[in-house]
Amino acid sequence: MVFLDRSTSSPLEKPGGEGWLLNIDQQRIVQFRPETPTAHGEWVALRTYLWRPPHPAQPMTRRRMLRHNAIQAWNTMLKTGWRRCSPPLR
Repeated sequence: MVFLDRSTSSPLEKPGGEGWLLNIDQQRIVQFRPETPTAHGEWVALRTYLWRPPHPAQPMTRRRMLRHNAIQAWNTMLKTGWRRCSPPLR
């Protein structure tokens, strides 16, 4: 089960910058998770899951992007209807 964040604080943020976004219309959940920095930059792993309640989330895709691109993607997704949520239960 996934819970939307309706508070003004940020209790869903984990140390290190991990976060989750949910789009109910598309039945998708996306995890943003920082990876270990390399000589080429700071990377963030994005994992996309298909979520059809009451079934558990199913992994769909995994990709990496540079941190500044991931921040831009996060902000764009929030502006286009995605909502912050807690991680799905496994």
